Amino acid sequence: MEILLLTDKNNFFGQTRKPWVSIDTQKFISNLSSYGINCRLSTFPLVATGMEIPSNEIIFYHFSQKWNLRQYLKNVADILNQLNNKLIPSIDLLRSHENKGYQELLKKVRNVNSPKGYYISCVDDVLSIDLQFPLVVKTIDGSNGKGVFLCNNIQEIYKSLKEYRGIKLNEKLDLLRRRYFRRKKNYPEYPDYDNYKDYIEYKEYIKRDIRFVVQEFIPGQKFDYRVLAIYDRYYVIKRHNREGDFRASGAKKFDIDFEIDENLLYSAEQFKNAFPDTPYHSMDIIFDNRDKTYKLLEFQALHFGINVIVKNDGYFIKKNGCWVKVYKRNAFEDELAYGLAKFLGAS
Repeated sequence: MEILLLTDKNNFFGQTRKPWVSIDTQKFISNLSSYGINCRLSTFPLVATGMEIPSNEIIFYHFSQKWNLRQYLKNVADILNQLNNKLIPSIDLLRSHENKGYQELLKKVRNVNSPKGYYISCVDDVLSIDLQFPLVVKTIDGSNGKGVFLCNNIQEIYKSLKEYRGIKLNEKLDLLRRRYFRRKKNYPEYPDYDNYKDYIEYKEYIKRDIRFVVQEFIPGQKFDYRVLAIYDRYYVIKRHNREGDFRASGAKKFDIDFEIDENLLYSAEQFKNAFPDTPYHSMDIIFDNRDKTYKLLEFQALHFGINVIVKNDGYFIKKNGCWVKVYKRNAFEDELAYGLAKFLGAS
């Protein structure tokens, strides 16, 4: 079996320790070879410049947290998707990366048990949704708890998102000109034109706003779980909230050695199975004491934090319908190759 491994320049494939640190690409390729999978290397820039245009191939490719590069990768991957290539992970999961809004949409259409949430295009639209305060407000991208707020009323939402919204100074000056210093205009082809009406509509049009997610707040939480599925292997850590904070993400306080509720693993398996278009699934999961179920908060299919693997002493796997822990430490490149090989049906 042959696949195309699509990297950035210099064979960069993120991430390992940090988003700017690549995996050992050659080690990953060597590991895949042991499963009978040959890799042909190429780069996103080669595809974007038209020097190589793959079609009808299996393509494994990297994500990025850098905003500009992420948009670039999406554009190139969209074209590759149209050329009958099999993208791993799928284009939907690339669109979900660092986009909590798209995640909300995808969780809904794939019937994932999750806190009730909505993808919002402007703050005023919050007034029309069916959720009660307090609400968790999340900017579309951001990690380690950044851009996540607990809001008790609409005014707190406006305040939390203030830095992302508004009208720039040069635009305010232009609005002043349009309002008070523009001569009266008439357009025969637009008989209903009016300077003041045009000013009001233009002011609304240029207003800078932000897309964001609102989620129901699940009270009484002191921790959540990060579960990383590498095909059928499940790595788990418990992440504790900051002192006096409702967020666990970014607190850097976690446990590895704790008693695992098997229902957490069964739930994680269900969540992963809702996304069969990836060998990997990094999940933030919370237990809702109100209905006694585990719920998926957020997910990533690649370019996720790997502490859950490298700091763990093993993983869980289901054998004969029961979960058992395998005490074994593997390098990330080993696990990455294992997951992809199993996903592709290699032995």
